[in-house]
Amino acid sequence: MTLKIIPNDSDVSKTGEFPCVSCHTDCCKEYVIFVNAHDVYRLSVGTGLAPENFLEIYGAKDFDLGIDVEEGLLDLALKQKDGGCMFLEESKDVFRCTVNDFKPSVCKSYPFQMKNGKLIQISDNMCPVEWDTKAFEVMMSAHLKKDEHEWKFYDKLVLEWNAKHRVKKPLSEFLKFMLDRVGLEFTNPDNIEHKIPSSR
Repeated sequence: MTLKIIPNDSDVSKTGEFPCVSCHTDCCKEYVIFVNAHDVYRLSVGTGLAPENFLEIYGAKDFDLGIDVEEGLLDLALKQKDGGCMFLEESKDVFRCTVNDFKPSVCKSYPFQMKNGKLIQISDNMCPVEWDTKAFEVMMSAHLKKDEHEWKFYDKLVLEWNAKHRVKKPLSEFLKFMLDRVGLEFTNPDNIEHKIPSSR
């Protein structure tokens, strides 16, 4: 969830910066971070890790949108370590995201959501301060629209996979299928950042 370091006395309404890195709350420890295809792609490229090294599987929350593979009907989330996200680093009571530049979209969105076309803070957020929604409205509204698109893209991929594979295959094959499809959106062959590490 951590975004950018700012001084404790910074006025977000003046600076338009994120009041996160100096935050002492447990948001990165309290939530399971579910991820979509684009999230997994960006994390794999950004960290140099194969998806199997940072993904945890959970029983699907939605029967219709769970990944149907040999291991079961599944959702994908980030692994946890020491009671928090595996990418969380804690130092002097301050939490820091070590994958800030390519963290999952749900982390980038937190603690905002769109309701009736307006940007609001989610009611049960763990932030110790109120955010100035006006300072972030343009940026976060655009991000939330992109986030919605990526989740719809992922849901369609899962439905396509499930329809094509009545005989169940291992999760590793779904991950390859998923990442290959996301990779088609990054068509510049000269950009080595778009190469996905192998788990082998």
